[in-house]
Amino acid sequence: MVWLTPWCVALALPGQRGVIEFLAILLPVFGFLIRYGLGRQLIARNACGDGMRRVQVVMLCLGLGLLAFIDCIIVLLYVMPKGALRQPGDLIVFVVLGSLYLVFMGFAMFPGRYRAGP
Repeated sequence: MVWLTPWCVALALPGQRGVIEFLAILLPVFGFLIRYGLGRQLIARNACGDGMRRVQVVMLCLGLGLLAFIDCIIVLLYVMPKGALRQPGDLIVFVVLGSLYLVFMGFAMFPGRYRAGP
């Protein structure tokens, strides 16, 4: 939804740069808050100890902060000049950011080890 909303707004209100810029702030913040609430629920129900859960919450926040940054860039692509972020180095930056996000979230969403029945 974070990436689809600006596309719909750009189609409905072409040339309204201010609206897209406002969405570049609003959507990542709301996306962070919703994802954080859902992530905390998953962490609270996993089979990890309290110390590990605290580390998972930190990793969740790091991953979601990184995703909010990526969301902001994606939304702002609608108002950037044509060809923006099309350099070879830009792809490398996005691959690194995406990889870091996956590492953070993989650690944050680790469910813990469940013991088999008696």
